[in-house]
Amino acid sequence: AGEPGALLVADLCTGTGCIACSIATEHPATRVIATDISGEAVALARRNAARFEVADRVEVLEGDLGTCIDAALLGTFDLVVSNPPYVPTDVLAHIPREVADFEPALALDGGEDGLAVFRRIVKWARAALKPGGHLVCELHETCLDAAAQIARDAGFAQTRIVKDLAGRPRVLVAR
Repeated sequence: AGEPGALLVADLCTGTGCIACSIATEHPATRVIATDISGEAVALARRNAARFEVADRVEVLEGDLGTCIDAALLGTFDLVVSNPPYVPTDVLAHIPREVADFEPALALDGGEDGLAVFRRIVKWARAALKPGGHLVCELHETCLDAAAQIARDAGFAQTRIVKDLAGRPRVLVAR
């Protein structure tokens, strides 16, 4: 992220790498460090980065959230994005089969209130982001108000909830 206009982005819980690859494709000066705890997901994300010809700018690491990212980079990120496991455990039993049949439980279960992983992401993002940086997380619509409060309590100055293309509240943006 040394060139003018360059951004440094962390994509935690990258899964297939679709967010990391999309950011790198849309913003050619951006470097993305993507992580996932699943070795299978990491392999798939690396294949997708190569397939979309962004592997030179999308580094995929296996590890738990940001723990595998070089600590020397803390405080230098412009953006932290994540589509973490966020479905409250009691809601998991009622999710549509087309989701449940294709998504591993590891990618879905967000704990009792859906925010177990998010709480850890907020803590890491607070240390990783430079002043003015943003955290963007997709979360379960029933959890967004609580997530916004968690972000404010962690020291994020501004939070807002953004609707998805279907008009449902889905994404928390914190600065």
